[in-house]
Amino acid sequence: MKSKLMRLLLVVLLIGTVSLLSGCGKSEPEQAVVNVVEEQAPAEETFELHGDYAIDISNLGMALTFYLRIEEDNSFQLSANRAFSDNRGSGTIGELDGTYMMIYSDSTPEKSKTATFERIGPNLIFRSTLPYGSANIMFEKEDDENPEIIYHLVADKYVYEEYYDTYLGFETVDGVDYEYVLTLGAGAKYSFVSSQDGAETAAYREKGSFTVKNDTLLITPEDEEELTGSITAERALELAVKPGAGSERRTVLFRVATTAQHAGSWYGAREDGTTAHLALDYFGGYRFSVNGQSESYVETGSFGVNGGTLSFTKDGEATAITGVKTGYVLEASFNGVDWVCYDGAILGEFGGGTMVNEAYLATLQMNADGSYSLMIMDQESESELVNESGLFTIAAGPMAYMITLNSDDESVRVGEIWPTGFNMTFDIAGTNYSFLLTK
Repeated sequence: MKSKLMRLLLVVLLIGTVSLLSGCGKSEPEQAVVNVVEEQAPAEETFELHGDYAIDISNLGMALTFYLRIEEDNSFQLSANRAFSDNRGSGTIGELDGTYMMIYSDSTPEKSKTATFERIGPNLIFRSTLPYGSANIMFEKEDDENPEIIYHLVADKYVYEEYYDTYLGFETVDGVDYEYVLTLGAGAKYSFVSSQDGAETAAYREKGSFTVKNDTLLITPEDEEELTGSITAERALELAVKPGAGSERRTVLFRVATTAQHAGSWYGAREDGTTAHLALDYFGGYRFSVNGQSESYVETGSFGVNGGTLSFTKDGEATAITGVKTGYVLEASFNGVDWVCYDGAILGEFGGGTMVNEAYLATLQMNADGSYSLMIMDQESESELVNESGLFTIAAGPMAYMITLNSDDESVRVGEIWPTGFNMTFDIAGTNYSFLLTK
């Protein structure tokens, strides 16, 4: 009886939804929409609906990725992890004229709980809010700086997963050394970054879709024609890429960056002004340097990773030292001295306004010694609302890493660390205001 009721409910909801979309003049996605462009796939490629999907909602205002699994019988489950050990929503999926509807198991005729989507290549693009746990995830959002760009809620399917990785290539063009980083990931999407040796900003960025056919890798850059590359027996890639926006494409060999997940720069500092810099590269190498009035030290070597534990083996030595990396904090001992280092992504000056109409502007300075300073100004009255300093701590939260600002006057402020910066809530004169602070 219950299954018959669910089938009846499915048909009624699908017919109603399709009619509503048709009545509103449903149109094809415009090419200017960023996330829709990324969904392009070769016309001859077909993909099954069932499988695992990643749903990244960073562009929609929250630094969170969760997962969707669709079985062959069209049942589905949402989860915070890919092991699907927790259930954030489940049910069944129906389809009518290219529109798919997720009907949740706790949906009733009196109170429906659904989400609709369409398929573009291997991926799903949602046309309504998506219930996830107790939240309803919005399905589109305007870019904060350019309202012509609309971000959509997309589920990226895990296809060609054996090739997902970060690949590194090098080339010298007209006497300039370039480093290329190519990333293949879920949704059959790729990103490419070209940087000149020693430069802090990228010389060129590119993204698009990719397809694998035997030992051939086909990439389709946004707004360009499909390009053919090859996959070697050693799992290296040969692709034609650009060092710069106005450059001709040149064939470059890319190899898997074995420690790409941990590559980056980490910084520490002590009260006497001594600073430390730890650089981890893409192939398991490291360089650690200390600069101060009383000491100067440099060492290089190799590192390995086992969970959150890193082992550092100095060049010329057989014994490794161990360190611990937890999110944006890395603790290790070099040359007999204990150091606490922070990911360079969370250090420096961050600024931004409130997410409402008040003309409040916040500036947050994050320092390598674990200290911070915060100033909030009212731009209309040019008055200073907050001016404080103190120490910060970082800990894992339920959906993102949390930062806590502990001021010298014992006030406490808490926020989340997002890929784009800090999502902070500040109490100003008894009212909580949300700020998105970016570099």
